[in-house]
Amino acid sequence: MVDRKDILKEAVDRCMTEMYAKSQPSADWHEYLKKAECGEITKDDKIFDRHYLCEPQFRYILNKYKEMYRMNNEWKSNIDFLKDCLENGGYRDTFIERNGDKHRDAEKTPKLEELIGKINAEKVLSLIEDLEDFYHFDREESDFNFTICLGLPSPTSNAETVKEYWKSQGVDIEIDETELSDDDYWEIDKYGHILTDED
Repeated sequence: MVDRKDILKEAVDRCMTEMYAKSQPSADWHEYLKKAECGEITKDDKIFDRHYLCEPQFRYILNKYKEMYRMNNEWKSNIDFLKDCLENGGYRDTFIERNGDKHRDAEKTPKLEELIGKINAEKVLSLIEDLEDFYHFDREESDFNFTICLGLPSPTSNAETVKEYWKSQGVDIEIDETELSDDDYWEIDKYGHILTDED
């Protein structure tokens, strides 16, 4: 059986690898790990100050791996959807017969208060809110976010810091600070470039 901790480690490693590969200047995350293992670099070296990754691209990559490893928390949206269906009515499957065949259809469900009365409906909805506040199913997502954003030296989104670092090393670097949309980053991932009308 696969250990979830191993899967989280793999997700973190792949995410950091991509972040450093797409940072400016790009770098090999595994090279940094090797240098850290042999003591060639330490936490005091602040490797994150050497590499720029704009905030939208940082978030895109972070979310990409949360989705890929199924860490996105859907608890809150699912509970909100359930409460809305109970308060306002929802839909359920029903089958109607047409020309001798049964066809799937949908019918409106009653509001909870229509079934059990206003006071009881308020009690049920209050209990659901209590359960929602107590139970959290986002532990993996929280651990992943913390590890990438705070636990490990992920690339900075401050271009000036990176320029200053490289200037202190005697190197002037140019940084492209263009920020793209998630759709643009997705197209670059999938096709290697942003799609045009000619594509």
